[in-house]
Amino acid sequence: MEYLTVEEARTRPGLRLVLTRGVPGPWSEAAKAIFTLRNVTYLPVQQIAGDDNKALVEWTGHRNAPVAIYENEVPRVRWLELLDLAERLGSGPSLMPENRDDRVFMVGLINEIAGENGMAWNARILMFHAGIQAQGPNAAKNPMYAEYQYDENAIDSSKIKIESFLSYLASHIAAQREKGSHFLVGKAFSAADVYWAYFSNMLETLPPDQCPAPDGLRKIWGVLAKSISGYDPILIEQRNRIFAEHLELPLKF
Repeated sequence: MEYLTVEEARTRPGLRLVLTRGVPGPWSEAAKAIFTLRNVTYLPVQQIAGDDNKALVEWTGHRNAPVAIYENEVPRVRWLELLDLAERLGSGPSLMPENRDDRVFMVGLINEIAGENGMAWNARILMFHAGIQAQGPNAAKNPMYAEYQYDENAIDSSKIKIESFLSYLASHIAAQREKGSHFLVGKAFSAADVYWAYFSNMLETLPPDQCPAPDGLRKIWGVLAKSISGYDPILIEQRNRIFAEHLELPLKF
């Protein structure tokens, strides 16, 4: 994927989407997919993982990715802001259910996956903890540890939250199949399917020919599966079906 620098992007019109360059970060990959599925053209802008990204902060007020900047509107960073923007700018089938009950459920489900204190948030805490165990206490001096509220006393709590959610999601998928649906919400493809597909890489990464992630990232993501008591294979079966039928492979980042 070809990226603009921040300096280049600031002079361009339309939608600029800041993404982590060279890494299939689930937040960035899901954002790319949401806009692509909604037929929204965007210009990829590079964010460098682990860097202070000073130019990006000066432009958007944010160091991380993804960030969506449409024309002169305020930057959008949270998953629901990005989805709302894609829905407004896009065309074709909506990624938000028409039925209100389904829509409310979908928003809650995605937040359990990608929101603050959700599955991925707690998985990141486990990965930070593994970094300290491997590198020593100095690893905690990385500002990301404080930014994402790492607390060594919360490790057990993070494991419980993740296991509880994965168990719930597996049961929900099974119940959906009994109803004749292979989707997470109702009987139609939605943003929930997109978010689970990409975030499940943290639990079990797609094979290298489908996701050419760096070996170091695969090792870091591997911490999640090793830290919990196990997970139902239906979670990955669900992910694989969604990729096969609705999303593009291999991932390009």
